[in-house]
Amino acid sequence: MTSHETGQPTKVGRPPKREKDAAESRIIAAATELFAFNGFAGTSMEQVASRCGAGKDTVYRRFPSKVALFEAVVGSAHKRAIERVEQLPEIEGDALEQLRGLMFELLLINMEPDLIALKRITFSEAVVFGKSAPIPPQPDPLMQRLINAIALTQKAGMIAASDPARLANHLIHCLVALPTSVAMMGGDEFQPQKAIQDHFDETWNWLINGLKP
Repeated sequence: MTSHETGQPTKVGRPPKREKDAAESRIIAAATELFAFNGFAGTSMEQVASRCGAGKDTVYRRFPSKVALFEAVVGSAHKRAIERVEQLPEIEGDALEQLRGLMFELLLINMEPDLIALKRITFSEAVVFGKSAPIPPQPDPLMQRLINAIALTQKAGMIAASDPARLANHLIHCLVALPTSVAMMGGDEFQPQKAIQDHFDETWNWLINGLKP
């Protein structure tokens, strides 16, 4: 079949996977911006369609509801975080320094404004999401990377032997949970890069060296 205007073949049937993936990426990128700026309730599927230049039917065909779209946005953000960690340059030093570098990168990732906004929505809209609240895929590759780094540090005899998974959860709780929680509540205590660095350095020192004088 050809177009009467151009004489070129007219596309029929389903679009190629590459075009479909590109369309979904544009929709997710637009939705990420809108959710982060307007919140969940303040963002509509029509706004997303307008922002990415797609028809509303196109958006609904790929994401049947706003909740499904938000879940895709969270999944995309988590995927980008994994890619960022995987692309980290090799950290110089012993196993403890490598663990320290990985933990600091995880803190920086979690303090990204888009991620803070998405976390805020997840908690504030818990009633909307119910049991389907978006969570990272399990097992979480980021946590597994941290667990493996802890195990290597233990093997080198540089930290005490304990369950690496439990230690990973404690490190996340001590080093990441406080600044991200403050940011989610709208506080600016950890907005400057130096404040994040100071929090990490001081807390890491307590964790590794203890509180005894």
